[in-house]
Amino acid sequence: NYASIGLLDPANYTFGGSLVNGISPSTINNPDLSWEKTSSYDIGLDFGILDDRIYGSIEYFSSTTSDLLLAVQVPAALGFTNALTNIGEVVNKGFELSLTSRNVTGNFSWTTDFNFATIDNEVTKLGPSGDPILSSGGAGNRHITQIGSPIGSYYGYQTDGIYQTQAEIDAGPEDKIATPHPGDFKWVDINGDGIIDPLDRTIVGNYLPDFTYGITNTLGYDAFSLSFLIQGVSGSEVLNLTRRHMGNGEANYNGYSEWTERWRSASEPGNGLIPRANRQTGNSNNRPSSYQVEDASYLRLRNVTLSYTFPESKLGNALSGMRIYVSGTNLLTITDYLGFNPEVNNQEDNVNVQGEDYGAYPLSRVFTVGVNASF
Repeated sequence: NYASIGLLDPANYTFGGSLVNGISPSTINNPDLSWEKTSSYDIGLDFGILDDRIYGSIEYFSSTTSDLLLAVQVPAALGFTNALTNIGEVVNKGFELSLTSRNVTGNFSWTTDFNFATIDNEVTKLGPSGDPILSSGGAGNRHITQIGSPIGSYYGYQTDGIYQTQAEIDAGPEDKIATPHPGDFKWVDINGDGIIDPLDRTIVGNYLPDFTYGITNTLGYDAFSLSFLIQGVSGSEVLNLTRRHMGNGEANYNGYSEWTERWRSASEPGNGLIPRANRQTGNSNNRPSSYQVEDASYLRLRNVTLSYTFPESKLGNALSGMRIYVSGTNLLTITDYLGFNPEVNNQEDNVNVQGEDYGAYPLSRVFTVGVNASF
């Protein structure tokens, strides 16, 4: 809201040798800012078979958004680091499938609802020059928006195992950022110039899943009803910034249990994925990298509800309907992600910076008992 107007925030200032209250600009104004524009098309098919015992729909969609609103870097001499601008174009496309099956009908009933969806997000234009946009999240510039990739992809160095010996280090590319030792990460020389420097940063993942799915089963017998929803995501990745602390090997914070599998020596290389413990990793092992990007695929028992609906004959004249129920939400999650919640997104309001986990609060497991009554 009000993004085209330069806003002011409270700020202290020294005036006449005393600290006084004041205000200062917090955002840069842009009177030419306009709405984004989206054009889309959908192709779908509705179907039903076996007298509609099984029915559903399948759909392909494609939408193109132009005049995309993104925060771009501006010269620091202006007093700001970024400004919201209409720049670029992005295409979203994918498939959606929904399916309902009435498996059993009668006094005992069983219905299954299934949905499946994919989405592909690709930036196709970025202003006249096409320059990529670096975005700062919870810990510096770790996201990039560039042509041919999803918005806000993770940006860092690509790891390639662990150095076992000094001979391997001597034979590898020269690291201009920090001096490697046996037990440190090998870094991929992306541009092939024989050195590791900031030009070797690349896309190391993104938050978009390969596909999402969900299945709801509803069973009924007489006045009882039981329903449960299982929901999942495959191929999504999280930028787990808590690894900067609990996964840096410096022992200045609590650590992940995977550090029991760290490199100790060439004869005790661990699992080949965790570097040596080092009190001062600095920019050696703790730089922005694929090591901090984790698979966030999961399968979750989202909801279970058991209910009983009283027959009208047992309600008398005061009630026209009554239902009692007990339900549980977020009962079970199966995932390899180390954090509390694979659905985490610390900065939902910034499209350039998605999929970060920097100590977000976990989902609550909730149990509910309730009564619905109609008088």
